[in-house]
Amino acid sequence: MDMTKLILTRFLYIYDEVCISFITSLLKKQSLDECYFWMSELYLSGFHAQSWDLIWFIYYDFYYIHNPLFEEYLSKKYSVNDLKSIISVVKNMFKMKSSSHVFITRQYNSQIKEITTIYRGKKPNWLLKIPSKYHALFRFIDKQLYHFAVSSFPDTYSSSSSDELFHAIKMYFNIPEEQFTPLMQPIFNNTYNNHFHKLWSFICLFIFNPSYHNTRQRIYINCSKSEYNDIMNHHNIFISTSSPSSPKYNSYQPDKVLQYKRKFAISPLCSSFYLSRDSYQDILNELGHKWEYHAYHTPIWLERFNQYNINIHDDTKQIEFSCDDEAEQFYSKYGYEPDEQSIETQHKACNIIYDNNWKQWYEYVFQESPLFNYNIDFKFVY
Repeated sequence: MDMTKLILTRFLYIYDEVCISFITSLLKKQSLDECYFWMSELYLSGFHAQSWDLIWFIYYDFYYIHNPLFEEYLSKKYSVNDLKSIISVVKNMFKMKSSSHVFITRQYNSQIKEITTIYRGKKPNWLLKIPSKYHALFRFIDKQLYHFAVSSFPDTYSSSSSDELFHAIKMYFNIPEEQFTPLMQPIFNNTYNNHFHKLWSFICLFIFNPSYHNTRQRIYINCSKSEYNDIMNHHNIFISTSSPSSPKYNSYQPDKVLQYKRKFAISPLCSSFYLSRDSYQDILNELGHKWEYHAYHTPIWLERFNQYNINIHDDTKQIEFSCDDEAEQFYSKYGYEPDEQSIETQHKACNIIYDNNWKQWYEYVFQESPLFNYNIDFKFVY
């Protein structure tokens, strides 16, 4: 998905800020209900594949080092591929120990990738047993320069080169075959295809959790029926005017939807990351007056709009209905009127700390020191 494009979810949050708010709440471990809300915001907007991709990415970025055996449970839930399965994964990840090491070093590789240290002279004997194309990788690991190590990976992987790399990993870390093979097998399965990400997480496991093999197999708990029903009830609940004196008493009120269904505010620390809103000068105008255009490509809104004859005007970022009757029918169901909401409701979707940087978010969710300290103006990419 093009993350420079402003895309709105079912309740008109900005897509990438929902993703980052989910990551933040999951790592912070303050509210499981909030984690459920953000994940359901993505999934019930129709972003099914993207929701699973995010879960896999988060797992290898933050959880794999301390929870390598969780991959089997995650794969089983992924094969079922429904909301209850993904919520079950979230429930278990919420309780898990996390680590920033893969994430921090991967950010260096994706944004900077500059290697300023070069080794000259005679190579140590242990290095000569490793294929030369991996010499820089293992030398930087040996010197604990992990941001350089991840940036030393070859650009492409073939089955033969992967075999060489796996052999080198096993030899360098002195890992017995019976411990190594069960962990190696999922790396090139078809469940999650970011092989680079998995390989670097795999290596980080041996660097930062060398006693991983002593970890007990945990018992994982599925999402309960009541948890699932709460999520679906919030999605489906009928919003009506509750005052008996109102002429619209007990009739559907689309303009009240956002007031009641925006349960949580996006994290103000989202701006520690590069965001799609950065490309827009007046985000309140985009969210308030052009929301239809930005919601159109979201699956749930695409299905809604496609019930009518419409024209899409990219130049003005407007959606035009073929006749007034169709417009009236649409807005009688989906006229959420985001620009007419209370300040509190509007802020739940747009309240950002603009002078933020990577360190504020990092220190909010992690207690461990980062493996690499970025410049003060650095921001993360996700």
